[in-house]
Amino acid sequence: MRSALLLSPLLLCSHLLADPSPKTVTELKAFFAANCVKCHGPDGSAMADGKKLGGRDFTDAAKQAKQTDEEMAKTIRKGIFFGVVMPSFKDRLSDEDALLMVKEVVRKAEKGKVIAP
Repeated sequence: MRSALLLSPLLLCSHLLADPSPKTVTELKAFFAANCVKCHGPDGSAMADGKKLGGRDFTDAAKQAKQTDEEMAKTIRKGIFFGVVMPSFKDRLSDEDALLMVKEVVRKAEKGKVIAP
């Protein structure tokens, strides 16, 4: 009983420690703008100012067909090559948020159309 009383305040405050990850498509677009544009470009084409960036081109349907939504979401969460090639966002996006990012942001990227102004 005593340990339950000691843990009660921690359990009540655990929501404060929870991941404040984005949930809406609008929030995920803003997340993309803040965290992904440097490598994937403002429209997801991995181009900026006529120069090729280091990330994958999300506007190339043939390249995108090579990975399932779940595989892409896993890459977002885990990163690539221990976070050296692409950082991990596991502490900032839940599995569900990463999958929503793929389905509603990445898969809908269009060359020349800024994802999140």
